[in-house]
Amino acid sequence: MEAATGTMGRTHGLAERGEDAYEPEMADTVEVSKWETLAIFVVFSIVFFLFGYKVVIDQHVVVFDALDRLSRALMVWHNDPPKLAAIGFTLPPLGTLALVPFALFRDLVSSGIALPLSSALFAAGALAFLDRMFAAAEMGFLRLGVVLLIAVNPMFAFYAVNGMPESFYFLLVAFAMFCMVAWSRTLSVRYLIGTGLALSVAALVRYEFIAWTLLLAFVFAAVLAQRDRDGDEIQGSVVAFLAPIFYCVGLWIFFNLIVLGEPFAWIDVTRTEPIFATGPGPDFSFGGALTASLEIQLIFPLTLVIFPFLLFSAFREGGAASVGFALLILVNIAWSIGSAAIAGSVDAIELKDALPGMLAALAGLAWLHYLFENMRTIVAIGTIAGAAIALPFAWDQMKNYPHQNLEQAFTRAALSNEDQEGTSSRGGFTVGIRQERDAANFITGLDTGEGDILTDNSRTFGVIDITGEPELFFDRVDEGDDEWEAVLDDPFGQVQYMLIERSDLVADRYPGIEDDEVDGFEVVTSNDRYTVVRVAEENPNAEPTASAAGPSNAGGSEDTETPATETDTTESSGTAAGSAAGGTGGESVQGVAGGGGGGGGAGLGSAEPAPFDRGTGN
Repeated sequence: MEAATGTMGRTHGLAERGEDAYEPEMADTVEVSKWETLAIFVVFSIVFFLFGYKVVIDQHVVVFDALDRLSRALMVWHNDPPKLAAIGFTLPPLGTLALVPFALFRDLVSSGIALPLSSALFAAGALAFLDRMFAAAEMGFLRLGVVLLIAVNPMFAFYAVNGMPESFYFLLVAFAMFCMVAWSRTLSVRYLIGTGLALSVAALVRYEFIAWTLLLAFVFAAVLAQRDRDGDEIQGSVVAFLAPIFYCVGLWIFFNLIVLGEPFAWIDVTRTEPIFATGPGPDFSFGGALTASLEIQLIFPLTLVIFPFLLFSAFREGGAASVGFALLILVNIAWSIGSAAIAGSVDAIELKDALPGMLAALAGLAWLHYLFENMRTIVAIGTIAGAAIALPFAWDQMKNYPHQNLEQAFTRAALSNEDQEGTSSRGGFTVGIRQERDAANFITGLDTGEGDILTDNSRTFGVIDITGEPELFFDRVDEGDDEWEAVLDDPFGQVQYMLIERSDLVADRYPGIEDDEVDGFEVVTSNDRYTVVRVAEENPNAEPTASAAGPSNAGGSEDTETPATETDTTESSGTAAGSAAGGTGGESVQGVAGGGGGGGGAGLGSAEPAPFDRGTGN
């Protein structure tokens, strides 16, 4: 439809009590043409991409969790063999699946362009739907000011360029909130189903939205009851709303069952530490978690300011919807506290965890604008003022909040042209991908075939991305963990090289290998994070075979022993890679970013590429 607010000339926006409103339209008071929507999408797509190219590609503010997801998307197309299962099961899957179309092109991955490009498109789409949401609430041209201020909010802008899954759920939740505002006015079933569909997809990007959906089922029932709808309509509407979420989550449970044998293996909210961060966070306490969960809301202070106003409007006609928006904010805060409690550390509460609350607050503001007809100008101006005031608050939080993922580095990059490679950022990070790039360049120059380099891709994903050739590696995705661990136990004659990250399963299996202390492995080159070793054709610790030992040993076994340095292999908590920078789904890794390097580094001479330099940066 051409106008976001519909075409029927209803004089009052709310569907009347007892009225058959399965297909009503909103009053045609504020129109949004398709050209306005298209212009917002195109302009902000270009702006976000160019800004993201500057920050991510030129200044190297690269979030490792985004690289991890990108490597898995790359493996869907270009692994040997290609595998959709590369997306993994320990993180919400659609955040990775959203990158799959961009990973079709190797150059977009190896250059890193896929990260700002994908985020820019999703975030621009979100802004277009926010514009329509405020139009549905009958906000005039001032809504464009709100949209602009949201776009330049530094937290929104950071996740609009860094390739993280947040930008994808921005798009989905913005559409859901537009539909919810429209449905609260009209009770049109298509808006109800639109809300359910969008949140069901968003739930597989961030599991918090499962709680949102279940809560909104009660809210929608209350709204219908407040409008004097009969029981059959209420029941049918709730079933229609919940059907998509039960289908999506049920399908995800089924996939976990048939692939992993555990239907609820995906429930793993305790992995919240950012990839390659250093040092543990503070232990959990309810007071500390509550303080942190409220503090992060300062990226958009209106989230807290609007909460009591939404509750106070509960007894007005349409007030049930107001309570619904307030409860979404409350769920967002409670989710942060609960995640920290399960993780056992306040460090689990990060700045990005407040972004869903920000979207709920914007929807609540739109609804209040519609509900208080005589105060719409005041609400609109207050929304603009609050969004403007949020800018310095968000900036300060990004610079100083202790539990984050490169937000501080982003603030430095945003206002300068200085390369952030090798600098530090709060949260224990060293910024940049120099070590990954050096390792990738070295590996690309090796004369190897497909699958000749064994590696633990849950830790070496950055190198795989930059090569753009996942088929060079024999990783845990290729044949599954069991087969990979079997080759790891006896790699001699099966692979030529091993790429090792200093906290991965290879390093755990062969302690000292990165320092050239394990027989059968020769360090080719090394830096502070990665080591490339050449694997001998035969196991030097193997028992002599019958032919080698002579006639007296004719009955000897041809099986080889495991090396004397063998240790028990344990399952890495980072299988499927830890989550977005410090958000839900990352593993705890201590002493990695900028850590002291191991030995090796002599290279193999003129017959092979020169070793990469042992730098001290990331």
